[in-house]
Amino acid sequence: MKLILTTTAAFALLTGAGLADDRGMEFRLGVTAHDLADHVEDGPNITLDLLFASPDFLDAIWSPRPYLYGSFNTNGLTNFGGTGLAWDFEVAENLNFEFRTGLTYNDGVEDIDPNSPPGDPTRIRLATTRSLMGNEILFHNAIGLDYDLNERWSIGAYYEHISHGQILASGRNQALDNAGIRFGYRFGN
Repeated sequence: MKLILTTTAAFALLTGAGLADDRGMEFRLGVTAHDLADHVEDGPNITLDLLFASPDFLDAIWSPRPYLYGSFNTNGLTNFGGTGLAWDFEVAENLNFEFRTGLTYNDGVEDIDPNSPPGDPTRIRLATTRSLMGNEILFHNAIGLDYDLNERWSIGAYYEHISHGQILASGRNQALDNAGIRFGYRFGN
């Protein structure tokens, strides 16, 4: 995670990119391809995102915007919701790079019962149809590229990774990798 944050900051400094202007509250609606790394879970996710204006006390760390996020699987598999901080870097006119990091809660399967026999149908079903998350609380890291269509609307593409990184738990950590598109609407100025 430190490497990603350092790389993002270095990218902004080397390209001369500035922080995107403070845009206040923003709502985003998106859809992601679910579980790209392991392809165990299926179905797209519908995502809802609410970003807030950066409070003054976060100026010292490049004014990230706090966010609330939800991702809901259309096949009834792992859903998650979380909160964290999102940094926007303007890379060209109307084009912004975003990095975010935070924590999520998921309703997925943590692990298979170690006492269940190898041929148990429930064990087999879980092993072949569910990502084994290892913990209910996971890190959420994402990168995105958003294009401002006008002062209110934007469209973007993003990639997100949800896992515990052997920090919030130990053992299973199949994680989830999702990628998708989103539409954003900014309130106010």
